[in-house]
Amino acid sequence: MTSKLTEKQKATLWQQQRAASYQASCRLAGYTSTEPLIDAEHAEERLASLRRQYGG
Repeated sequence: MTSKLTEKQKATLWQQQRAASYQASCRLAGYTSTEPLIDAEHAEERLASLRRQYGG
């Protein structure tokens, strides 16, 4: 018996697949990424930190 994914798990999986697809298409086009890649969890932490710092 398999368990169904939660909405949060589906969103995370979709974001991971989207990022991988984007990276692959960039490699095929000959582009190189100079920006560090960040996952959704770390992005939320970073946004919260910046909001605290700048009072947003």
